[in-house]
Amino acid sequence: MVRVLVVDDERDFTDLLSERLRTRGMEVRTAYNGQEALDVARIFAPEVVVLDITMPGMSGIETMYALRAEKPAPEVILLTADTTLGTAVAGMKGGARDYLTKPTDIDTLVSAIGEAEGRRMENMSRQRMAETAKLAALGELATGVAHEINNPLQVILNEAGWIEEILGETALEGNSREQILESIALIRRQGLRCKAITSKLLTLRCALDAKGATTNLPDLVHEVLIARRAQIEKMGIRVEKHWPEQLREVKLPDSEWSQILGNLVDNAMDALESTPAEERLLTIQADVDDAELIISVQDSGCGIEEHLLTRIFEPFFSTKEVGKGIGLGLAICHGIIEAMGGSISVRSTPGHGSTFTIKVPMAVHAHNEHNGPENPASAKEE
Repeated sequence: MVRVLVVDDERDFTDLLSERLRTRGMEVRTAYNGQEALDVARIFAPEVVVLDITMPGMSGIETMYALRAEKPAPEVILLTADTTLGTAVAGMKGGARDYLTKPTDIDTLVSAIGEAEGRRMENMSRQRMAETAKLAALGELATGVAHEINNPLQVILNEAGWIEEILGETALEGNSREQILESIALIRRQGLRCKAITSKLLTLRCALDAKGATTNLPDLVHEVLIARRAQIEKMGIRVEKHWPEQLREVKLPDSEWSQILGNLVDNAMDALESTPAEERLLTIQADVDDAELIISVQDSGCGIEEHLLTRIFEPFFSTKEVGKGIGLGLAICHGIIEAMGGSISVRSTPGHGSTFTIKVPMAVHAHNEHNGPENPASAKEE
């Protein structure tokens, strides 16, 4: 459903036009001046703006420039009277995708909105392709760096253990022994922390294990939620699960999907922290469509600002407070899903939650099932 913002100082015209667009399946908001349009746009994040040029106060052209400064910018369709045609042309040069004259034929406007949304999707697709190429390069770099760091890290951890063993056989005066042991423990903790980070870096360049253990989606989701049950109950999160019964027969690689769904559920729980307890909802859905497995994880949390959506799959990019995340969870999900030949996307509205959608070819899982454990018949059935 395309999100449309209609902006015009003529209230009756704006309300009528908005209602006619709603009857055609669009999600519509209205504004009656330029400043109100900017305020609504920051919350609603429209994909297409239908904008009158001649308005008191902030003009339509000024409003358009302010809207186009947002990242990502919405597509703008200008509405103009015949006498302002020159201004409309100037608006086109400034970034508007189309202009229509008043009175506006509703079918023409609907067509123009569809074309504008199509162009917006093409632009986003090009951005995603550029991000994918950048992630691939970062993955290669991260893998090399992680390997180089892991070797000295292992030496540090081994030497710390060796010093600890020597201290166990050596008598020291006063508090020296305790102080040295505390320092060794600190070295070990920090070393293990670095090792955990490098381990995550290695997963950015993901190679799937074709002979790893497999499971089905219902059991996998059950295990992911059980591991987080205490926190889910503490936060009062209501969990809904929807999928067809046939997915019990589809075998998924356990390790990869546990990591993907675990990261997405953790992110959803973080997003729900700022939501009133009675509104905390986590929904996991799945289906099979045209030989594709489609899984979505949706939360009713704080949502993500639209200008951040193109960056959230970047390694080390995080919207969380400093110290609450290192920004690798979604990058890892992206790497694993890409290795499966699939895609992950996000749709979010600030204040109304986020939905992460994964699409992966079913052929990937058929291959994994064929090359699964030596004795799959021994797996426990419920």
